[in-house]
Amino acid sequence: MDSRLSGAPLLAIRIEGSLLTTGKTALGRTRTALYLQLAETMRQRMRKGVWREGDFLPSFEQLALEFGVARITVRQAVKLLEEERLLAPRRGLGTMVLPPPKPVRPLLLHSRFADLVDMYRGDRPLVEDLEEGEGDPPGPLDDGHAAQGYHRIRRVHSREGQRYCLISLNIARDVFDRHRERFRNELVLPVLADDPKTDIARVRQTMVISKCDLETAEQIGIPIGDPVAEVRRFIYDSSGRVIYWADVTYRGDFIRLDMELAT
Repeated sequence: MDSRLSGAPLLAIRIEGSLLTTGKTALGRTRTALYLQLAETMRQRMRKGVWREGDFLPSFEQLALEFGVARITVRQAVKLLEEERLLAPRRGLGTMVLPPPKPVRPLLLHSRFADLVDMYRGDRPLVEDLEEGEGDPPGPLDDGHAAQGYHRIRRVHSREGQRYCLISLNIARDVFDRHRERFRNELVLPVLADDPKTDIARVRQTMVISKCDLETAEQIGIPIGDPVAEVRRFIYDSSGRVIYWADVTYRGDFIRLDMELAT
């Protein structure tokens, strides 16, 4: 990593939204089908180790009573999880929890730009989904100012073969012109960070917890209504010019917030 980044200011992270609850009293409070809500509740139990590999679930009747749903709803949820290879029927015994899928390296929400860049190294953009053209200015800014022009790239990023985010990014035209092909075929942040001619003085980002919409669901392959993290990111040069700004939507199961709190 370029030593000039070691002193880069910390990223500002703002997290908004309400906590989601699961269980008997919460199912049915959204427009999502009951069996999908129940399936997600069951996934969470397996993810958290309440139900471990080799365990057998309670009977359908017990689950229906616990969650206050019909037995057919339980059957639909279990069938979905069987299709995902999280559960398997065992004749005469019940429904067994299968070994968890191979974990994917999570996206850590770092507070330093250098760490954020390192997190992306090795990931790949899906260039077949590339959209590009004239970029947009970042809109009203509390500080700094926009570049004279931007180049816009919109695409999906993947890690270990799984799509994890939909990103729409804008690069100052003069910066884009220096590395056109690299920006089109590689992740942008490492290219920016490794370029000694790119003046990076400050980085800022905000994050809001939201729900997946139709377009994002189609692009990264998760159900509508699943939790996502919506991030807006700005990179400024020493004159206060925004040389990069982006809107990124991450699938929630790829994001992990890990920070040390001051005492």
